[in-house]
Amino acid sequence: MASPDVLSAETIQLAEESLRRCASEQFFQAFYKRLLQSDAATRAKFAHTDFDRQNKLLQHGLGLLFTFAKRRNPVLLERIAARHNKQDLDVAPAQYAHFEESLLRTVREFDPEWGPALEDAWHRAIAPGIAFMAAQHGG
Repeated sequence: MASPDVLSAETIQLAEESLRRCASEQFFQAFYKRLLQSDAATRAKFAHTDFDRQNKLLQHGLGLLFTFAKRRNPVLLERIAARHNKQDLDVAPAQYAHFEESLLRTVREFDPEWGPALEDAWHRAIAPGIAFMAAQHGG
């Protein structure tokens, strides 16, 4: 029997397929609109952001979160974690909850196949990477 923290390939695949269905300019715009409305501290961090570039970075970052869930190799997220830690962007661990909530609400809006199983797959597929990133904050 697999350990509860070990995800099945099918779980991650569900989230990956959902992202492919959702990934569009409108999806990323809706996500960032939600995220920026979720928290004043988060909003301030994006004051001078090039969102065309940021959308690409987010799509890449989500792919890395999925890969991390499969392999749990810290090297996958070290660079992104360092960029988000206290010495750089200073994304506090509590802010990751805003990220996840905004992301899942946006996927719910854009993925016609959304349901409880898909919500669980998304949560489980991004949770290990988010926990790793939050733990690297350094504060």
